[in-house]
Amino acid sequence: MLRMELPEIFHAQKSLPLRPSWLQGDNDRLSLVSPLDIDGVTVEGLRLRVTAISCRIEECVTMQIEYFPPKRDVRGGPMARLEWKPLTGHNNKNCGPMEFRNVVISGTHHHRFDLNWDEQSSALRRGNLPIAVPITPDLPSFKTLVDLASQEFRISNLGWLPEPLWQARLV
Repeated sequence: MLRMELPEIFHAQKSLPLRPSWLQGDNDRLSLVSPLDIDGVTVEGLRLRVTAISCRIEECVTMQIEYFPPKRDVRGGPMARLEWKPLTGHNNKNCGPMEFRNVVISGTHHHRFDLNWDEQSSALRRGNLPIAVPITPDLPSFKTLVDLASQEFRISNLGWLPEPLWQARLV
């Protein structure tokens, strides 16, 4: 594969090379990490990361596409993120679209690549994707989140993603 710049990687059509599965971590944390292919080739350092909390049924799911280039002298990290029904809000501080500056976005929101890409420095803004916009109306199900992520992240077979291993906690 030819060397691609970050915007080209993000905007390329991608696919999961295999059906991913959830891993159970500490404190009810669930995670799923999958490499991503472009044109049938797995791109080193490019991956989809999804996190959830097993006892938070149908809420608190984060999906992000991230890239950690093989060269250690190049900074890597998340490229775009969707946060579905998060437990805490997001504040863009004094940046991003005017209508969302210094406003807490309390529901589902999207840290879009285009809003966090700085053309002048040809890099993503510092601060773990600091700019987000709300998603309205809210997404009613995990399937609708997957459908939106498939479109926004350009991952053709994201429908392979299984629902998190949710389970009600007994008190």
